[in-house]
Amino acid sequence: MASEPKIQVQVTQQELEEIIELERLIAPMQKRVDELKSNVKALLIHKMPVEIGRFDATLIRFTGRHVPWRRGFEEYLGEDEAEKFKKRFDVHVRFELKVEEHAVPPLWKDGSDSIQVN
Repeated sequence: MASEPKIQVQVTQQELEEIIELERLIAPMQKRVDELKSNVKALLIHKMPVEIGRFDATLIRFTGRHVPWRRGFEEYLGEDEAEKFKKRFDVHVRFELKVEEHAVPPLWKDGSDSIQVN
């Protein structure tokens, strides 16, 4: 029985070059997106209004405490003691920005309760 030749598959230089080129292309755009999101997030955190229009922005709030040791604590002292001890630590709040595009400006944004028909 003759042995079959092995097919060698490898990552091509063309694929690697394309990855690098695309990363170079999008890096400045991603930096700008991050800057804009940071600015909008800061404004929303300080309760600034969003201009009425086709786009809307909201903050999604995430809360949590840094307690990676909690499992061990519960095993040794119980869940009730862990809850009491947890309250000694500050809650950390993190916000993510959510930007939505509406097909038309949302009707609830203009402040009126009725739809005007001409």
